[in-house]
Amino acid sequence: MDKTFQIKVSKYDGKHSKVVDELAICEYPLNIFVNGRHLTVLLCTPEKLEELTVGFLIFHGIIKSYDEVKSVKIDEKMGRAEVLLNCEDIDTSNYLKQVLPHNFNEQDSTEFFSHIMNSLKIGRIQNENVHVKGEIIYDLMKKSLSYSDAFRNTGGVHCAALCDGYNIVSICEDIARHNAVDKLLGKAFMEGINLKDKILFVSSRVSFEMVFKIARFGVPIVISKSAPTYLSIKFAEALNVTLVGFVRERRMNVYTNPQRII
Repeated sequence: MDKTFQIKVSKYDGKHSKVVDELAICEYPLNIFVNGRHLTVLLCTPEKLEELTVGFLIFHGIIKSYDEVKSVKIDEKMGRAEVLLNCEDIDTSNYLKQVLPHNFNEQDSTEFFSHIMNSLKIGRIQNENVHVKGEIIYDLMKKSLSYSDAFRNTGGVHCAALCDGYNIVSICEDIARHNAVDKLLGKAFMEGINLKDKILFVSSRVSFEMVFKIARFGVPIVISKSAPTYLSIKFAEALNVTLVGFVRERRMNVYTNPQRII
């Protein structure tokens, strides 16, 4: 299925206008069914749909490993992902709501993060052996952004890449930044890639939910072309995650745990 479609656009430059051909990114609805039960619909870029489905199920706590998946069948024409699990009983309640306290106030962040980490049964990331050089960060960010024709031609997708400190190991893209990360995580689980010694590069801003995603899998460094939110910075701090933002040209901001940037 095509990711982009050609359209006619009237371009204005302040003085003149002309009709030109441009590319628009496809927005594709994917309905996810688990053991015959309709779970959700995701609006996404129509590629790596199996990886997106697996990543979504893992993040929402419906499966804990790829071994629990019996089969995933994608019907692109109908926009369906049919997942069969090895177990019949599944918990389809919202995983994020399960671990977020209902009476959360940002001023009470210490208790908030302790609650989440206890709910997820995760501690602070202890891996201090993962490092990356500043010069390599600039190069890897440039490579991850140049990977995508859709990004260059439309500006309408986000990229997410896993790196080992020197090279890109895996890369995915999607119209939604969280889908791009879910595709990447799903692909890693399907291929048995160890995430605890990898670095996540993203083209989007870093939200609390994105740090929440990677926290479950022990990724020690997150690097973004854009800005992090205040809550994502505080959560990364609590988790001992190194958070880097505004990687542009030869500049960047290191918000937490700068010891991993050498």
